[in-house]
Amino acid sequence: MATLITALDESYARVAKVVAGVDAAQLTCPTPCSEWDVRATLDHLIGATWMFTLANEGEAVGEDARGIGDDEPLTALTKAAEANLASWRTPGAFDGDRTFPFGTFPADAAVMMNLSEVIVHTWDIATALGVDSTIDPAVAQMVHAFYQPISLDPYRAHGAFGAELRVDTDAGPAERLLALLGRRA
Repeated sequence: MATLITALDESYARVAKVVAGVDAAQLTCPTPCSEWDVRATLDHLIGATWMFTLANEGEAVGEDARGIGDDEPLTALTKAAEANLASWRTPGAFDGDRTFPFGTFPADAAVMMNLSEVIVHTWDIATALGVDSTIDPAVAQMVHAFYQPISLDPYRAHGAFGAELRVDTDAGPAERLLALLGRRA
């Protein structure tokens, strides 16, 4: 599980670099999530981060537990990421199940979903801002391998993922992951 925590830690550091210096005008830039601008995507990412954290702490949670609120975006993100990482580093953090509004999952699946939220929405935000949107290939492969055997149709119906897109057979891990989740790299 240390590899997952390292990947999650590095992914939060990556999104913090992308978000650092975002100004008010950039918060309104459209993202690959057609209904969300940068602010809405950040709100969702921060809220999802708190949702995973609170579930790890045994609390009943809703989706998007809390977002940017009155904080500056980087501050809100940093607070959420620090709490999230601490919750995964707690002894016993990978024991048992986690319950979310969309289902109950073993802790090791929950951390993969948590990681997925961070890397995919970092890509969304970076793409919207026109900055480097590279996803670590090893992390993309790990998340793709997690989602590939799962039927994502219920989550597509819920709006969590778009329809799977076709990619060339020689597509890289990030492109395959994004296509599986309904995004075009």
